[in-house]
Amino acid sequence: MSPEPTDRHVRLWRGLTRTTVAFTVATAGCAGAGSGTSGSATASDAEWRALSAPRPTPLAGAARVAVADVEFLGAYPWRGPGTVTASLGVAELVVTGLLRRRDVQFVERRRFAAAAEAERRGVTRPRGAPAAGVSPSADYATTAVWIPLGSDQTAVEVRLAGLETGRIAGATRVTVPSDVDPVTLARAIVQGVVDVLEEIDQLPNWTDPTSDGQAIAPVSEEALSHFLRGLAAEEIWDWEGARRGYQAAAADRSFHEAATALARTARLRLGGTLAES
Repeated sequence: MSPEPTDRHVRLWRGLTRTTVAFTVATAGCAGAGSGTSGSATASDAEWRALSAPRPTPLAGAARVAVADVEFLGAYPWRGPGTVTASLGVAELVVTGLLRRRDVQFVERRRFAAAAEAERRGVTRPRGAPAAGVSPSADYATTAVWIPLGSDQTAVEVRLAGLETGRIAGATRVTVPSDVDPVTLARAIVQGVVDVLEEIDQLPNWTDPTSDGQAIAPVSEEALSHFLRGLAAEEIWDWEGARRGYQAAAADRSFHEAATALARTARLRLGGTLAES
């Protein structure tokens, strides 16, 4: 592992990161429909430990990939009640989609860069916030751009830029319906990342345990609302709120991103760092 990112890496990272379209999450209370203790106000330490599945170990040769930005050129039609941006919601679904894989080594950068900078400045961490930790440098930063093509189709351009050079290492374009839901959109972006890595010969051989890697079942809108509620809570280090949201979402067995987010939340709640978890 190399030390925390250099100032050059942080500047490049900031240059790649932007916030765009408003994306909504359910804010009404109740995450009662989940498995285990999803409806409980608090979980015991034993329950947290049970949720804390180890982070997948990347295969030898797996490229280190960070997620920089998901940008929308034009309005994204998916709506529900509340306020997390479209960029943040879809990007975090991409994060959890990459984090569960072993043929890619996901590198946290969005929250890590902010936490590392705060630690360097001597700023006291917010209550419940994890330490930044020590992170490896990413090989590539992923960006995805939503480009409307017409009334019923949209192109999503996925690019991998080398963090050392800033140059585009590879890119691909996928077409999705204009009304695609955020989970399906995020999965298309993850597949785009995998396709680019394969094209540039940076993808170890790995079999996706959830399916053949192509046909993963869609998730319900209710499960997505639970996930986004969990994400909104995790953004303010409300671990119980994050657990309830993700655990309720993970009750939908096809929602592997929610199960990944739940395990990450448990690792962080139990003392893990942003870099390691």
